[in-house]
This record gives sequence, structure tokens and C-alpha cells, in this order.
Amino acid sequence: MMKYALITDEHVAELYGKGFCRHLQELGYNVELFSFPVGEASKSRATKEALEDALLQKRFSRDTTIIAMGGGVVTDLAGFLASTFCRGIDLILIPTTLMCMVDAAIGGKTGVNTPQGKNMIGSFYFPKQVIVDPRFLATLPEKEMLCGKVEILKAGLIADRELFLNFSSLPLGSSIERALEIKRRIVAQDPDERGVRRLLNFGHTFAHALETVSGYEISHGEAVAAGLVFEAKISQAMGLLSAEALAQIEDRVPLVKLSYNREALVQAMGLDKKSRAGFARFVLLQAIGVPSICEGQYCAEVPLNLIKRVF
Repeated sequence: MMKYALITDEHVAELYGKGFCRHLQELGYNVELFSFPVGEASKSRATKEALEDALLQKRFSRDTTIIAMGGGVVTDLAGFLASTFCRGIDLILIPTTLMCMVDAAIGGKTGVNTPQGKNMIGSFYFPKQVIVDPRFLATLPEKEMLCGKVEILKAGLIADRELFLNFSSLPLGSSIERALEIKRRIVAQDPDERGVRRLLNFGHTFAHALETVSGYEISHGEAVAAGLVFEAKISQAMGLLSAEALAQIEDRVPLVKLSYNREALVQAMGLDKKSRAGFARFVLLQAIGVPSICEGQYCAEVPLNLIKRVF
């Protein structure tokens, strides 16, 4: 008989997980709930190991399906666990945050953080099913909604000018669908991120460095907001993006105030997964909705003196 492990964080467990688990049990499913502390600090090798040990102690094996219910920390961590547990078991994702609905749960990326950087250890592992239900957003704090909106803006910047420029006036459901389709289309072309999928990292070279340097005190959405503006400024300084387009981006992306060491950020950007020989590479824009192809690499090395000037 198939067994199900419902994995979530302690907050989502109270909101939805325990009730969902009881409901599945009443329907006759063999399911148990496993939870871990809330927050980016739990997205670690230690948490993954603790969950693996708990599953093994409960005699879960290859006839197991993992159901990950929660935000990006939950889906990234549980997805990585599913990819290695008994050499790979079935995975179902139920994202409960806007950011997870439009980004983290789509595309098969899984992983954990290390002291040296975000998502440095992980795998590509595609779920059997992703269930997106906007009704979960009714209990989402405004700060978390903002994080998801930033990812939708990113999708518009790389592939949908109208979505970016008119986002504030579009129905949220429509924006979710358009952002999902952008990511689905790009991932289908390049599931292992060897080319065009790098476009989805626009804003993230800076964002991941910022999260690392801050010790994950800043949220992913705030970091990406700062990254979108920073990397748009890089694009403008490289002579690709017009000053008018940069002004439109600065006007629409939420303002984030930062106070972190610049040299530490530069060093952290050199550890990004797109970096080459320790030099940071960035996704660049030619216009809103039009990324730079960069000779088929979809990201480009930027001179260190230009990065420092943009700071």
C-alpha cells in the first residue's frame, strides 16, 4: 500500500497541514505529517537529515510519495529529500505562498543552503503534480504577498512587457497564470539550466549574495526586488538598457533599503552558480520584456570596476 509523508513547516502545519492530514486519513490514505521549524535557517542539510531519519524510523521506503505543502523553503527542502530518499521517490507539491506558486514550485529545482551560499547543494527533480490553489493566499501576510509579486514582476521583465508595466491593474489570478506560463515555457526549453533557463535568474545573482551576506535576515522577495533594480542598473551601465526603461523599473519595483558590506557582496556574487572562475555573471536586459541573449549564454560576465561603480 502506498504511503504518504506530508512535509511542511510548523506554521503551515497548524494552518492547513494537520487538517489536510486528517482529511486524507479519513479518505483511507496511509499518511503521516512531518514538520520542521519555520524559516530559511531550516533549509539546511541538518534539517534534511533529520527528516530522513524520521522517515526511516517510521519505516517509510520506496513505496512512499512525499507531499510538500508550504512555501519555497518547504518545497525546495522536501523536493531535495524526495530526489535522494531511497534513490528517488514520487513528489507532489502544494504551494501555499504566492512566491512558491509562481516560482519555487515550478521547474524542478530543489536544494538547501550552506554558509557559503544559497541553494548551493541540490538537484533537478520534477514533481508528479503541482497543485496551485490561490485560496491559500487568504492567510498570507502582506510581506509574503509582496515577495510573490516581485517574482511576477521579474517574469514580466524577462518575457512579458505588458505584465510588468500593467501589473498593478491586472487581476492577481491572471498575473499568476501568465507568470506560471512564462516559467513553464522556459523550463520546457532548458530543464537543466544550461542556457535559456538562466533568464529566470534575473535579479538573483545580487539577491542570493544579499541573502547570504545578511545571514538570511532579509527575505527572498526583498532581496530579489533589490536585485532586479541592481541588475537593471548593470544592464544600463553596459549600454544595453535605456535610461527610460531603467526609470520605469525603479518606479515599479518595491523600494528596499540596504546596509551591507559591498566587498562581502561582491565576493558572494562570485560564488553564484552562474559564476565562472570566480567572476560573477549576470542576466542582462535590452528592454523591458527583452533579455540579452549574450551569445547564447543568457548571462554575461561584468567587469568588477563596473559592478563597484553601479553600487
